[in-house]
Amino acid sequence: MTVLCVLPARLASRRLPRKPLLPLAGRPLIEWSWRAACRVEAFDEVWVATDAPEVASVVRELGGTAVLTDAEHASGTDRVAEAARRPEARGFDIVVNYQADEPFLDAGAIGRAVEAVRSGRAGVATLAAPIVDPEDWASPSVVKVVTARDGGALYFSRAPIPHPRDGSPELLAEAGSPYLRHLGLYAFGREALERWTALEPSRLERIERLEQLRALEAGLPIHVVVGPATGPGVDVPEDVERAERRLADESPTRRIRIDD
Repeated sequence: MTVLCVLPARLASRRLPRKPLLPLAGRPLIEWSWRAACRVEAFDEVWVATDAPEVASVVRELGGTAVLTDAEHASGTDRVAEAARRPEARGFDIVVNYQADEPFLDAGAIGRAVEAVRSGRAGVATLAAPIVDPEDWASPSVVKVVTARDGGALYFSRAPIPHPRDGSPELLAEAGSPYLRHLGLYAFGREALERWTALEPSRLERIERLEQLRALEAGLPIHVVVGPATGPGVDVPEDVERAERRLADESPTRRIRIDD
């Protein structure tokens, strides 16, 4: 089964204007995320789907594939779905929505998410990582997920969940910890992707501003693969300095690969 990875990159952003082109360590954010996606062995092709010719031009100058999509899409998933309907994409069996502001996702965890769909265990799979900082657990900017024993998502929330009745959470970052940060990547079988994007925005989605709740409310299961602890992507201004520090601290080997 062949896998198409699509990075949806919308130029307009309320919290970080022109976010895909935001410079980090001397290079635009979309380049860091695109290069990270290109290193994932589970992907057969990597595309960027954008509403902005400026973003498409950056990707094409890197030698990548960029497709222009409707500027009015309400979500990145809708943008990914449009790209996946293109004639040249019809031969791919699995479509991955790889957020363009997530340059630090773990390739091994991504591979397990793809394998969950390839094996038929899930129509949709996503990623999570242990929360190590109590401030992240409490922050509405950090999306949390609670899972069942089989890895199925029970709920996603901006609220601190699961919430201990008698105080602060314990066992953060311990093996099997129930305190998980949701990471913005989804692997879809084609049928599941079309079903997701055909759904109307749901009640819980509107409350939390989380589109994955639309799928859960409609009874579309989401399998959660837990990878290693990681920092956040680049979503709010305070993430920018943190991301630049991490990129500056990367090993010389990776810096050479990035510069290739």
